[in-house]
Amino acid sequence: MAQSGARPDPQSEELLAAERRFDAALLFADAGALDALLAEEFFLNDFLGGVTRKPQLLESLGSGELRFHGIVPHDLCVRVYREAGIVTGWTEMKAEYRGTVSEVRSRFLHVYVLAGGTWRLVSAQGTVMA
Repeated sequence: MAQSGARPDPQSEELLAAERRFDAALLFADAGALDALLAEEFFLNDFLGGVTRKPQLLESLGSGELRFHGIVPHDLCVRVYREAGIVTGWTEMKAEYRGTVSEVRSRFLHVYVLAGGTWRLVSAQGTVMA
């Protein structure tokens, strides 16, 4: 989270907790936790310009086709705009897709909405860092 010396507000803390749940759900291939966190309309714009929707992500994790071996976030910045929130930062990630292991450093932007008192991830964008 951005360091400003001020204590973060409760909504920002809740949004940061949702972000941490997202990373944990990916690492532990917890499709149930991921299903609860992702909005039905969730989509991910991936590093190669493709789009992955919620059902595809859940299926890939559930089948073991996609596995995360490490996710280390850095420089998280959380911003809340009433019932919308944005988390940005960069991450070191080690993942395996269909047996091929990759290590990637990327900048990311995650967009959340507050629905029924719960932060839900609606969109994610990642850009590989050289």
